[in-house]
Order: sequence, then C-alpha cells, then structure tokens
Amino acid sequence: MRRLNIKVKDKLITKSFKNVKELAHYIFYNCHSIFADDVANKIWDLNVGKSLVENGFRFSVNSKRRVGNQLSDGITIGAKQ
Repeated sequence: MRRLNIKVKDKLITKSFKNVKELAHYIFYNCHSIFADDVANKIWDLNVGKSLVENGFRFSVNSKRRVGNQLSDGITIGAKQ
C-alpha cells in the first residue's frame, strides 16, 4: 500500500493505492498517459518525500505502510487491550 500526494495545478489530494495496477489505472484515466504502467512502476519505487511529474500531475510518496492487520478504526487485530 502506498499513500501518495497528488498535486494538480493548486489542488493537493492524498490517495491510497493497494498495488501498482490500481495506481496505473488511476494514471491512465486521470493523467491520460499511455505509459501508465511505466510511470506507475517509477512512482511505486520512489522513496518517501521524492516526487515525479507526469502530464502536469506531481506525485510524491506520503507513506509506504502496511495496513494488513488494522481495522478501519485503527484497532490492530490480535492486540491485547
């Protein structure tokens, strides 16, 4: 999972992507890039704080966290309370 900051013109949004295919789909339909798979792989491999610009969209990595053991309210499954 990756949390990405995406800046278009003056608007900044943060989106989460579960895998590279989901990111490539977003890039293809929103950035209108025919090289969406290549761009998605480059973004996926970026370090936190680095950025990449594609067709006026600036992508930067916010977080590379695993969220496999957490519920939506932040409780960790199997943790003693």
